[in-house]
Amino acid sequence: MEQSFKTIGIALDTSGSMSSILSDVIEETIGILDKFQPEMVVFCQFSNSFQCETIELPVAKERLRNAKASGSTAMYDGVTTMLLELISFATDDPNVLAVVVTDGFENSSSRYRKSDLLESKQKIRELSGDDCLREICISTSMAEAAALQNVTPGLRAASSS
Repeated sequence: MEQSFKTIGIALDTSGSMSSILSDVIEETIGILDKFQPEMVVFCQFSNSFQCETIELPVAKERLRNAKASGSTAMYDGVTTMLLELISFATDDPNVLAVVVTDGFENSSSRYRKSDLLESKQKIRELSGDDCLREICISTSMAEAAALQNVTPGLRAASSS
């Protein structure tokens, strides 16, 4: 039987460097939502600022389709905010999944620090298990992806080439 998730959190990098691949990333992210059909989605998009909201699946897909790339990368703010919201759901029902997609280095967060991000990752894993967090780093080369993976603990390297 295929696993399902009651709530899925999506943290999507919409910084300017994502412009050439954002449409593909959005379609893949919608594919994840279609596959698991969560009741609720915690959707955070981040660039030089971040926006996070808890919404139903059809609204989440629409927000994804309307995402535009611009600005820098407030990754700590966007990802930590999504995880903190998802933690509130996981406290009641640990059947959650967090998905983080980025291609860049943190360079503009103002609310959260790296330590906050690491703490929220640890908490969600304590509540929902090690496999509840999927972090994907997209880069033009595996060397660049690996470099990002080293400065952003927990990201998995992936190349778009």
